[in-house]
Amino acid sequence: MEALKINVNKQLDGYAFSIGPSVRKKLKSWFPNAYPANSLFLSYDIKSDFQLPFDKFEVNIFPVLFGVGDQEELKKKVDEILFVDSQTGLVLHKHKMAA
Repeated sequence: MEALKINVNKQLDGYAFSIGPSVRKKLKSWFPNAYPANSLFLSYDIKSDFQLPFDKFEVNIFPVLFGVGDQEELKKKVDEILFVDSQTGLVLHKHKMAA
């Protein structure tokens, strides 16, 4: 079981989530029919002073980025998903995958 990293980059009007080439390659080796995305952008109204509620978005972000349709199969390979700040390298949030 492994941990996969999602890079998080806060921008003026939203958050950009991305996965690196090594994560995409690993996903394609595990799941040949997967279509991993390079990045996903979640925008918000600048005036709303948006704070990212990971617990509400995480279950939608990683399936889109990873491009794996069968989440049960993903749980067999991945122990946790780490959301990491691209600027600081700090882990912002951890999502444990239950097997």
